[in-house]
Amino acid sequence: MKQAHYSIGDLEKLTGIKTHTIRMWEKRYGILIPERTDTHIRYYDDKDLQYLLNISLLKQHGFKISQIADMTLEEIKEEVDHIASMPSGDMASVHRLVEASLEFNEDLFEKVLNESILKLGFEEAFFHVVFPFLEKAGLMTQIGKFPACNDRFVNNLLRKKLSVTIDGLTGQNQNQPLAKKFLLFLPKDENFDLPLLFMNYLVRKSGYRVVYLGTDISVDQLKKLPNKEGFSGLMISSNMFRKDQNISAYIDELSDIFPGKLIYLYTCLPPLKEIRLPDHVRIFYRLEEFRIAFTKNM
Repeated sequence: MKQAHYSIGDLEKLTGIKTHTIRMWEKRYGILIPERTDTHIRYYDDKDLQYLLNISLLKQHGFKISQIADMTLEEIKEEVDHIASMPSGDMASVHRLVEASLEFNEDLFEKVLNESILKLGFEEAFFHVVFPFLEKAGLMTQIGKFPACNDRFVNNLLRKKLSVTIDGLTGQNQNQPLAKKFLLFLPKDENFDLPLLFMNYLVRKSGYRVVYLGTDISVDQLKKLPNKEGFSGLMISSNMFRKDQNISAYIDELSDIFPGKLIYLYTCLPPLKEIRLPDHVRIFYRLEEFRIAFTKNM
C-alpha cells in the first residue's frame, strides 16, 4: 500500500507538536528521519505520523522526550496500550484507531473499539473515542492524507457496530402505540449517515419509536409519506448547509409538510450564526449537545 506523504506542517496540525519542536527532536534525539524529494523537500509517511502521535501521548502522561528517544518501538507501543487501558486513556485509543485505519487493520480497529466499549459503555465510547477519532480523520481528509478507501473502511466498520447495537433495541418500543415516533433521514444528495445512525440509537434507547428513512431523501419523497401527523418530530443530519445556501427555505418546506412538528438538525459544519430558525427548530453542532437537549426536552 502506498504511504501518504506529510509535510512537517501537516504533522503539527495532526499531533499538536510545533514544527520547531519536531525539528529540534530530530536534530537532538534522532526522533524522526524524514525522507526527501528529488528537490530536497522533507516529507514524512504514515509510520512517522503514528510514531509522533504516540510520542505526543506519552509526553502528555509525564514521559520526557529523552526517555522516549531511548525506548524501542515495541516499548512505546506497550506504554500506549497501558495508557489506553487506564480510565483516562481515551486519547490513546483514538491514536490506535488512527493507526488501524491507516493500515486497514480490521482486527486492531475492532479490538480497540471493543475495549473502549467494555471500559466506557457503548454510548460513552462513541463520545470519548469514536467521535474524536472521526474529527482527527476529518482533519486528515482536509489536508488530503485520508483517502476515500480508508474513509469507507472506517465507516463500514462503525456502521456495522452501530447497526448491531440498534438491532438489539429494535422492537422494544416499536409495538408501543403510545410511544412518541420520530422520522430520521438525510436530505437529498447526502449519504454520510453515521451521525444519523447514532441519533437513531439515542432515540430508541430513550424509549421512543423510529422510522428511519436513511440517506438521500428528497422533499418530494417526504410529501408522499402517509400518516405524517403521526410523527412527534423530525431528525436530520446534514453536512451540506452553508451560509450561502437557503437553509431557511428548506426548513420552511419541512414545516409545511409536517406542521407543528419539532425539527432537530445536526451538522458538524461551523455554526450558522446568520440563520434565524423558528422556535420549533433545534440545531446542533455536536452530538453531545443533541443528546443533552433531546433527553431534557423529552
